[in-house]
Amino acid sequence: MNKLLIPISDDNFKAKVNIRFNNILDGLYSFKNFTLAASDIYDGENKLIKLIEYIFEINDSNAYIDFYINKISPEDKNKFFDLLSDEDRDIFTSHLNFDEHTGVFFRLVDKELIPFLVRLNTREVFFVTFYFTNKPITIWGNYNLKFPCFFNTQEDFEFYYNISKSFGLLISSDSEY
Repeated sequence: MNKLLIPISDDNFKAKVNIRFNNILDGLYSFKNFTLAASDIYDGENKLIKLIEYIFEINDSNAYIDFYINKISPEDKNKFFDLLSDEDRDIFTSHLNFDEHTGVFFRLVDKELIPFLVRLNTREVFFVTFYFTNKPITIWGNYNLKFPCFFNTQEDFEFYYNISKSFGLLISSDSEY
């Protein structure tokens, strides 16, 4: 069974990722940012998948996620599985192993998992944050088809702004969280 997420410790995550924060307001106040917005779930979901796959590639696979599945109750885990499509349930059981890792941080080792992770966000099943570290960007999970993106530098902000526009995603600087 090929696992596409590798569990990492909190300390390892903190050593690798420098655009991180505990709540959205901290991120908005502490980092340069813009928000990707999709006009509808189907068109927006496909554009977001393609954009995040592209960002994964330009970051040479230096990608991490947070996935808080081990922090929810067994009842909520059952609800989570009930909300998954058959395809996504198969992906989850085939490629992810949360039984041995009690933490929330993982290294994303293959872009094959990105469509699944984006669908969890866009369909509001479970929220996952993406962290890329070669050319740093953090993409916070979905808020009503809005994905806030955070940057350390103006150069990275402009770089990702132009890429995001080329993928046909709406970009706003409105902070409605």
